Amino acid sequence: MNNAITIAGAIIACTGAILGINQVIIPTWKKISSLFATWARFIRDWEGEPAEAGRDAVPGVMERLNKLDGELSNNGGNSVKDKVDKLARNQDKIFKKIDDAEKQRAQVQEVLLNAIKALAENKESRSRVKKVPKSDTAA
Repeated sequence: MNNAITIAGAIIACTGAILGINQVIIPTWKKISSLFATWARFIRDWEGEPAEAGRDAVPGVMERLNKLDGELSNNGGNSVKDKVDKLARNQDKIFKKIDDAEKQRAQVQEVLLNAIKALAENKESRSRVKKVPKSDTAA
C-alpha cells in the first residue's frame, strides 16, 4: 500500500508540475521572448542593417537623423530649408508686385473717374448754354 501511495503522490506531483509549467512558466517565457524580440528589433533599427543579397542596406537611426538635420539647415540650395527660403523670397516678390499693381489700378481708376466727371460736367454746361436765335438784321 505504501507503494501505491508513493505512485499516486508521484503522479500528483508530475501533474502539478505539468500544470505549473503550463500556467506559469510558458506564459512567462512567451512574455520574456516577446520582450527580447522587441529589444532585438529596436537594436536592429537603431544600428541599421547592412546590405544583403537582394536587399538594400537599411540606415540606422543616427544616420537618418543626420540626414534629416542636413535637410533642415542651409547648405547652398539643395536642402529643404534652402528651398523654403527661396519660396518665401519669391512669395514676397509676388506680393510686392500685387501691391504695386493694386496701386496702379487705383490710380487708373481715379483718373478715369475724374475724366468721367469732367465729361459729365462738360455735357451739363453745354446744355445750360442758351442758343441765341438768329436775328433778322439782313431783312
